[in-house]
Amino acid sequence: MTPKEAATALFNAMPHPVTVDQMQEYGIEVTEAQARQVAREILSLNLYWILAAVDAHILQKYRGVIGELLFDAVTAQWTAADFGLGAWAEYRRELDERLGHYCKLMDDRLSPMALCAEAANLLEDQRAVSSDDRQKLLVLLIDYAPVDQYAALLDDVR
Repeated sequence: MTPKEAATALFNAMPHPVTVDQMQEYGIEVTEAQARQVAREILSLNLYWILAAVDAHILQKYRGVIGELLFDAVTAQWTAADFGLGAWAEYRRELDERLGHYCKLMDDRLSPMALCAEAANLLEDQRAVSSDDRQKLLVLLIDYAPVDQYAALLDDVR
């Protein structure tokens, strides 16, 4: 598998931006704007897990290329508006901060579920979801961040 094929496979494994209707299936009532905030956090969480899998499975010389190809696929296939953004450049800065935050937490040996709980805390703090929906949001975040799938996809890349 080439770096381009790896980036394409990883992108294809990512969930599409979550919608109000999908959140309602989890019993979470949100507005369109709130759903976009949740979609953005899910995107950040997935990109964190993907880049962590890339770091663990891919030779260093290919890591940056795969990361850039993946981000290019995200920006080509989805609109910034899907995530409540005016422009992708705005998100890139936010993503860098979020990835650093998640990385620091994982360095403290948090589990994937604990990282989802942190994402839920962030969304609750931003008032994207009600604190009453916290448990439902955790289930949604776990369902929408297929951690193990990303590592499995990269097993064939060398």
